[in-house]
Amino acid sequence: PLCLNFPTGASAHHSNIAMPGYRLYKSVVAGATGRVGEALTRQLLLSPLCSEVHSVGRRDSRAFDGLSATESKLQQHVGDFGAEQCGLDPSTLEGVDAAFCVLGARTGWSDEAEVAAVERDAVLNFARLCSAAGVPHISLLSSAWADRQQTFLKFARLQGEASEALVEMESFRRISLFRPAAATGPDGSLLSTGSSSLLARGLWRSLPLASQFMHNRYRPMALDDIVLAMRLNVELCDSSERVEKLEYRDMMMVIGKDSDI
Repeated sequence: PLCLNFPTGASAHHSNIAMPGYRLYKSVVAGATGRVGEALTRQLLLSPLCSEVHSVGRRDSRAFDGLSATESKLQQHVGDFGAEQCGLDPSTLEGVDAAFCVLGARTGWSDEAEVAAVERDAVLNFARLCSAAGVPHISLLSSAWADRQQTFLKFARLQGEASEALVEMESFRRISLFRPAAATGPDGSLLSTGSSSLLARGLWRSLPLASQFMHNRYRPMALDDIVLAMRLNVELCDSSERVEKLEYRDMMMVIGKDSDI
């Protein structure tokens, strides 16, 4: 991504840095009742550049009642992620410029059926709603593991299928695929994937140590930094390609923490 807020340092060597300027926009979030979605929606409500925030979910959320911007900016829509276009009229999202899909399986990545229903099928139903509404830019929170050819990690294969199907939707002018390896909470601990496998849980707990010897795309990243990168990528960055994949290094550059890479 080519961003307005690139600092000097490592990112100064990034070619073709653009200065697009700040842009006002209206947004929609799928998954606002989840941990990632709540953090993202809160940032969008507090952003002076985002004039309107729509949320699509299974229920309305009360998590934002204490924010002064909620009454004027937030519009919540109860939809069915198992239905085509989430069972909503596309006109509901009229004028929306940027869509964020941060849906995640509630039981983590251990339940293949739920991952398929939420992180592939629901993602695509939401994307079809946005496509029908004429939303030009969609951002999907995937993972560094996503790969349609993956056979060992079934969740990674399903995430890869979702990403590829999204890319094939020609109505979107810009598609941003965010691919963090793992998210950490305020105390720096990894957020659980909910895996029921002893081996998987052991591998997950070893990731912070193992990632020191792996490519930096596998480094865990703070949840707040992930959602900040998703928001700033819309507000400050341009992409030279229709489809952009943002991994650890790219997201750190977007939020101005490239000196930490």
